[in-house]
Amino acid sequence: MKTKPPVGPDYAAFLTEVKGRIISARLHAARAVNRDLINLYWDIGRSIVEKQETLGWGESVVEMLSRDLQKAFPQMRGFSVRNLWYVRRLYAEYTEPLILQQVAAELARKQSDMGRKADALARLQQLAAEIPWGHHMLLMDRIPDAKARLYYLRATAQLGWSRNVLLTQIKAGAYERAVTEKIDVGEEVAA
Repeated sequence: MKTKPPVGPDYAAFLTEVKGRIISARLHAARAVNRDLINLYWDIGRSIVEKQETLGWGESVVEMLSRDLQKAFPQMRGFSVRNLWYVRRLYAEYTEPLILQQVAAELARKQSDMGRKADALARLQQLAAEIPWGHHMLLMDRIPDAKARLYYLRATAQLGWSRNVLLTQIKAGAYERAVTEKIDVGEEVAA
């Protein structure tokens, strides 16, 4: 029994559908990998900060950890001294009291739970995991103000800004314009 090759509009529609599903699956997989990577970095950053605070470890822990992780995982990237400093900063800067207070206050409008600080911390980690690592490095390097950083973090997560768009928004003063125009940056760009 001979079969005819698929041609015509039915095959074109089928091909378009399959290609769309492949693109969607690739995007979903990339987001999942990014989420896991950012959560790993968050946990490593938290661990470094906690060890420094509770055990009095100095800055040399970052250099030692970098060397030992690179030795243990030579095929992996992301464990350079420079990157581990960013990892530490990610946790330290995104859990500044000012950011936690702002997120907790927003949660208070929606809930009356005594565990708002823990919820705020979890929400910040979830929000951080929604954007790529390079975006975080850009935010930490360019935005010293905690409220502005939270605004750009939310906007990037909600609007899907590329790193170039994020940089353009920072240079254009999007946060400052939002404040001047009295846009509620906590709610307007809430994820």
